[in-house]
Amino acid sequence: MSREIDLLEELRDGIDTFVERWAKIQRNSVKSIQAVTNTIVQIEHLDGPLGNLEDFQNIRENTRGKLLVHLFDKLVPALETSIKEFTKLMSMFAALKQKVTTLQTFTESLRGSIHERPDLEDLVGFLDVILMSIREVLAMFESEFLVKITIFRDLEEGTIDIGVVSNYLTVWTAEPNIEHILMEKLLKDVDEHMEAVRDVFEGKTGVRLPDMYRKVSY
Repeated sequence: MSREIDLLEELRDGIDTFVERWAKIQRNSVKSIQAVTNTIVQIEHLDGPLGNLEDFQNIRENTRGKLLVHLFDKLVPALETSIKEFTKLMSMFAALKQKVTTLQTFTESLRGSIHERPDLEDLVGFLDVILMSIREVLAMFESEFLVKITIFRDLEEGTIDIGVVSNYLTVWTAEPNIEHILMEKLLKDVDEHMEAVRDVFEGKTGVRLPDMYRKVSY
């Protein structure tokens, strides 16, 4: 089998592994967030009436300050663990992007032969769809990682309004850049077009590859 097909298989398997690892880290981070949401609720309720406690000097401000310290003492370390895991996972992301770049170079080399070999046009089209779909999936996670890094850095400073903290955690939990239904559709498109590419490289179609890309037996 051609090296390019092997690379394509590695890329597709790598996407699944990456998504699974990301989901596991996210689930753990959400559990950590849930452990401190009660403190956020307590802080937000301090804006309401305190009854007979209203006469005690600085009680609202002192309580808020104590709860904020408690919040950041728990929240930042919890998210730090998650952000370290996400950061390590992004090294795998970089490797996946490199594979995409290599396959794009291969696709462009075939594209350059289309004027002499029109039968290669469908193969190039299949590869274009695969790479475009994979790029779109990877872009979701790249955008989401940038959001998480921004949230963590701001929380680490501990100087932002509690309302912003609450909204940050909502965004962290929701992961607005990752559209699971779209991702499933994109990966389904990848799988369908990969099957067509395999058929070409295995000689099951009428397309004759340039000599350097013909099936090799090991």
